[in-house]
Amino acid sequence: MLELYHSGLSTCSKQVRLALVEKGLPYVSRYIELQHHEHLGDAYLELNPWGVVPTLVHDGRPIVNSAAIAEYLEDRFPDPPLRPSDPGARSRMRLWTWAADTVHPALQNATYDGVLKRKMTDLRPDEIERLLLRMPAPERRERMRRIVEGGFDRNEIEHAFERLGFVAGRAEEDLADGPWLAGESYSLADIAMLAIVHRMFELRPAMLDRGRFPRVNGWYDRLMDRPAVRRVYAAGTDETPPRPAQHTISGMV
Repeated sequence: MLELYHSGLSTCSKQVRLALVEKGLPYVSRYIELQHHEHLGDAYLELNPWGVVPTLVHDGRPIVNSAAIAEYLEDRFPDPPLRPSDPGARSRMRLWTWAADTVHPALQNATYDGVLKRKMTDLRPDEIERLLLRMPAPERRERMRRIVEGGFDRNEIEHAFERLGFVAGRAEEDLADGPWLAGESYSLADIAMLAIVHRMFELRPAMLDRGRFPRVNGWYDRLMDRPAVRRVYAAGTDETPPRPAQHTISGMV
């Protein structure tokens, strides 16, 4: 049995959900409410000591990190394939899954600044301290502390977007070789980078101007036409269960 612990709106969760849907793999959805900090509760930290989403549990075995999960799914369920058979194309696929992972912290900083910072204002100082103490990963703890203490300055945010723009530029170049990032084959590279580019469109669509990035925009349009992508990315498909509106630090002792 496949169980996916995820928060449907997070970029990494959407990467794994799309891989599952593309492969036609049924799974049990275990929604983790990030706003209620369920990813820092005792039960979840036993599954994922990093305190992040997603986590895939296959027959009782947890697998963490979206790129590692995607490769695991490919190894265990190879049909339909999401890795090119050609070694050169496969190396390009892994380059782009690495690129998505590498640029993700810049995307997080931009997202925190543009979306999440204002959501932290409802927390009391004692709740914030408890929250920080529960975060196992030092870099995420520091990022959260920066957010609640005023956030990133404009130079830091612009540097984050500069990093994102560089990756978009590299994608524009590589897409000259085929319709997909690894060349002729749709692959895990496209699944990983779609989550990054989709969030870039949400945060600052002008930076991906069609005149400057025609190939990236064409690639994005092709992706958004795929039935699996429409299922995962369309509004109302993030698998969020109904919950009362409240601020809690769930599962914390």
